Amino acid sequence: MSNVATYQSSYRRFALRLHARLRDTRGFMLAEQLVSVIFIGLLGIIVAAGIGAAMSVYANITRQTQADQMLSQAVARVSDEFSYALSVEGNNDIERQSGGNEIYFVSATLHEPCALINSEFGRGIELAANSGYSNLAPTQHGLKAVISELVYYRKAKDNISAGTWTFRIQIVPENATETTVYAETTMTVKRIGS
Repeated sequence: MSNVATYQSSYRRFALRLHARLRDTRGFMLAEQLVSVIFIGLLGIIVAAGIGAAMSVYANITRQTQADQMLSQAVARVSDEFSYALSVEGNNDIERQSGGNEIYFVSATLHEPCALINSEFGRGIELAANSGYSNLAPTQHGLKAVISELVYYRKAKDNISAGTWTFRIQIVPENATETTVYAETTMTVKRIGS
């Protein structure tokens, strides 16, 4: 037999085996199954990573929105207390609140002397008076409001007129070990009737 005849014969056998294999309906070959399992696994990993990233972004946006809302409410309540204060105790030209030195004023809502403080128990900003504590900016969603740099100008100084309060409010995590500031503002409020 010649080489051509041998070649044609082996080609014909290969073609018959391939044809028989392609017509076989018993199932998939092992290699085909492995490729499909690997493809589905990779697809699952990609989807899981995308969902995790989307959830993380959603959580950050939600926390920032809550912080902005808390800041807005805290500023409104604290500004109202300061602007409607009936009087401010002390006789210094500039009263500064720091450490244990609070600025006392007569609140228009309580009609008694009180001070704005940061709660010792992490409950936010409180109005401390002889009759008790009134929470102006409560802790919400794991966040709390903190007041700092509180100053009352009894007499005009620089560009600040007499009878003016300045203060800073920050929204921070309720957990004292975390130092992130989610929102903050510095305000200047004129006391009505001063």
